[in-house]
Amino acid sequence: MSLLKGVKKMFKKVMPAIIFGVVYAALILFGWGLDDVGAFFSHPARLILFGVTIGVNTVTMLFKDNFNVDLFKKGEKEDPKEKLVGVALPTLIGFLIIFIAPYSDSHNFLVMGGGDILRYFGLIIFLVGYIFMVWAPFHLGKQFSWLVTVQEEHELVTDGPFRYMRHPRYSGIIQWVFGVALIFLSIAGLVLAVLMSALMLLRIPKEEKMLHEVFGEKWEEYCKRTTKKVIPFVY
Repeated sequence: MSLLKGVKKMFKKVMPAIIFGVVYAALILFGWGLDDVGAFFSHPARLILFGVTIGVNTVTMLFKDNFNVDLFKKGEKEDPKEKLVGVALPTLIGFLIIFIAPYSDSHNFLVMGGGDILRYFGLIIFLVGYIFMVWAPFHLGKQFSWLVTVQEEHELVTDGPFRYMRHPRYSGIIQWVFGVALIFLSIAGLVLAVLMSALMLLRIPKEEKMLHEVFGEKWEEYCKRTTKKVIPFVY
């Protein structure tokens, strides 16, 4: 009987996560067009993108309790404009790109040359971006917030993905959007990727100023060890 209860409990936890992952990935198909789904899955890069999107979003929902329950929880320091510039606009761009980029590809609208070389290059960037985009918040755990803020008993995290760059999540987001745009050879997607990158890069000075004010010498020492912000060995 206890085994049955355990199975039911696991089912109730797993199924909503799977449904969320599938529904989110299905948005890509809506952008492509449901009248020719077979063509979407005919290319390995698009097929991998779809499968990874389901998998990552499912796992994220499955382990969402590892994060701060209130991702918008106010901390000791917070910019009142953050919910618009730092959350609402990036979220909107993220949803737009998974509609517009597939639409461009399926309707041959504002697509770039380069063929499979660009598609597979985009797939690599997409996969690496997803790794950092998910790894960073999972590593931060309860300290993670969508807002640029400091939580109670906040500690400076310098290991995990933060060993390689100071803002791995922003790096992951930037790589993810460029990867999506390139997989679908979408010029409109590239424009959205540039806008997303600008929003992420604008957050960095604010966040680093706040962290310097809170952690002082610890932050300075960390910056000396980890000199790159979003791209290892480059920037």
